[in-house]
Amino acid sequence: MTAAQPASNSPSSAAPSPYENVGRQAWVMLWIAFIILLALLIGTPLLLNWYLHNATDVRPTEVEAIRGTTLVIRSDSGGTVAVVDRNALAEGDLVRTDENARANVTIGDGENANLTLANVQLRSNSELLFEQARTPQFQISDLPEQVRLKLNLGQARVSGSSIGERPLDILVDTLHGNIKLHNGGDAAIAVTNDSTEVSARAGEVLVESQGQIINLSSGQRSTIAMGQPPTLPEAGPVNLVQNGDFMDPLNEGWEVQTVVDAGDPSTVESGTVTIVPSGDRRAAYFAREGEEGIHTETAIVQEINADVLDFDSLKLRMDVLLLNQSLPGGGQQSSEFPLMARIDFVDVDGNERFWTWGFYATDPVANWPIRDSEKIPYFVWYDYESPDFLNSPTFPRPQKVTRIRIYGSGHNYRSQVSGVGLIAQ
Repeated sequence: MTAAQPASNSPSSAAPSPYENVGRQAWVMLWIAFIILLALLIGTPLLLNWYLHNATDVRPTEVEAIRGTTLVIRSDSGGTVAVVDRNALAEGDLVRTDENARANVTIGDGENANLTLANVQLRSNSELLFEQARTPQFQISDLPEQVRLKLNLGQARVSGSSIGERPLDILVDTLHGNIKLHNGGDAAIAVTNDSTEVSARAGEVLVESQGQIINLSSGQRSTIAMGQPPTLPEAGPVNLVQNGDFMDPLNEGWEVQTVVDAGDPSTVESGTVTIVPSGDRRAAYFAREGEEGIHTETAIVQEINADVLDFDSLKLRMDVLLLNQSLPGGGQQSSEFPLMARIDFVDVDGNERFWTWGFYATDPVANWPIRDSEKIPYFVWYDYESPDFLNSPTFPRPQKVTRIRIYGSGHNYRSQVSGVGLIAQ
């Protein structure tokens, strides 16, 4: 019988020591802890820095019905609200105006209730999606104020302020491209199913589509057709009014006139007109505060003397702000409004004619007539555009515009006007 072989004592066949496994695991845990510590030491300041530079707060935004029916479709519930006076807007809300409506969407400063950062004046049959209005939460941030909108259909005048503490960027998306407004940019935007037309009024306006960007200067326009880049800047319409933005002294282009309907006008206080800053614009300010019961007019007049036979369209545009009127409506004869416009023409038959339009905020007394005028709210800049004088079914076609007169009329009144333009194209 063969003797049993003794067990081998070779080190290679020995079982691993449990202490060796514990040591290895300890080293792994130490390295993991060290990596986590490094991540915290490096990542926490980076994350905090990112938050300080990118955190934003929501800017207060509201919609105000000027006339007609304006609806707000809420993003949170899908419910529809009719705007009677003014309503707050939340991000994602949709604003719609009917065929006779006008509405204003304003983005406020929050801390300064009198400062409007951006304003959107919606025309009839328009649909606007309010996507966001944000401001950096911390002063250390170098981000601008940011407003993002989507104009699905219709017409809107979009304007931004240039007097805030931070730069303001406004982005308006449409079906065909997008429009960017920087630092006081002001543009009229019209969207149909086929195209978007952009007309720059002031500031910096960029039109982008299909990877191409067009920079528009004041008075220029561009069109974006479906699936196409924006057209090159085209010369905008001609403004026949000089110094309509009142950036120059009032005597540049304008003459001041006052009328007092009294036996001895020297004993009656007349009205005044001055140029004042109003937000980020300059405006002509008409004011008369004196004895009641006396008719007065405070006016600025400009001689135009321009032949308009070769133009296809002629419209009056101006921004109106009403602050006070003592006479309700337009007075007993619908001829005394806190702000009025008059344009004198010579028609194609050589006859001298004129056109007037008034603005009021206080309803007339019962049985007092109201004609050639419209009611607008107090304390809101109203973007007015007249009918086309060259294509009116009721007004004889003008061949020459002789003068324009902007004035306050009545007893006591306070009103402002800015951006006066008699636009021919």
